Amino acid sequence: MSQFSRHREQVESTINQLRELINKLQILEDEYLRQEEKLFVISEFANDWEYWQAPDGHYKYVSPSCKVVTGYKPQEFYDDPALLKKIIAFDNWEKWKAHNHSMAKNGLVNPIEFKIHTKEGKSRWIHHICQTVTGRNGENLGVRGSNRDITELKKLQEKLKHMAGHDLLTGLPNRSLFLEHLKQTIKEAKRNGRMFAVVFIDLDDFKEINDTHGHEAGDTVLKKLAQELTGVTRENDIVARLGGDEFVGLFDVSHDADVGIIRRKIFDDVHNEIHCPTYNITIHYSFGVSIYPTDGTSVDTLLKKADLAMYLQKENNKAERKKNK
Repeated sequence: MSQFSRHREQVESTINQLRELINKLQILEDEYLRQEEKLFVISEFANDWEYWQAPDGHYKYVSPSCKVVTGYKPQEFYDDPALLKKIIAFDNWEKWKAHNHSMAKNGLVNPIEFKIHTKEGKSRWIHHICQTVTGRNGENLGVRGSNRDITELKKLQEKLKHMAGHDLLTGLPNRSLFLEHLKQTIKEAKRNGRMFAVVFIDLDDFKEINDTHGHEAGDTVLKKLAQELTGVTRENDIVARLGGDEFVGLFDVSHDADVGIIRRKIFDDVHNEIHCPTYNITIHYSFGVSIYPTDGTSVDTLLKKADLAMYLQKENNKAERKKNK
């Protein structure tokens, strides 16, 4: 075989090897593009705001959804690595700092919730989770984080929490929430050596209103009474609906004589006639009071004494109206 023939075979062999290499590279490129497309679809179209932050604090990746959540574009986070910290609400800053510290110790952070202020000045709640990223050789590659906008969920939680502690008809605190307030007030009164009054208010002959005018009229009376009782309370007072036509209040007092002032204020300011579009209803109510610590220092004692005082007045009112008929 001539030297030229051998040289040609070597060239052809090299060309074949190059073709095989090109085919392999083409396969790898196609696979890379497929993987890139998957990552693009997952990250670019995700509702959650995803990011990857290098050990020096600079962002290696910020998903476009950050603009939907924060109002800021990804480039603004690339340009200012401290931007996330700057938009965290002031009263949530300590929570964020503690979160970062725990991440530095164990490389994994439990989810936290915090509030941010968007570029437009709106407040949003964020559910945040992140984890340190480690390379194959154990090197620190930074932090991978995910932020989810849970503002609407927070609003729903607050609404449910409010509903759990408030009467649906009148909007006043319910029995459960009132008892919590009463327990806490007793603790504070013991600690500070102060007084307070538990006031029971009950409608007289409320059943007759429902029987005569219907339950809608009864509900109107209860709502109107709740509004007027709320109007006579001060900043530290509370009025609640225990159920039915029973209301109860906690009022700050300095001495026993203040009870008379509270009584006069309620009877003077809370009207005994409810005006409705189709009827006017005259209402009568009874009033009972117990004073901490004069009448007791426990929840049960204070409630029982106020209830008993109200019941006695209710009986007196009945007898008085019967005599005047």
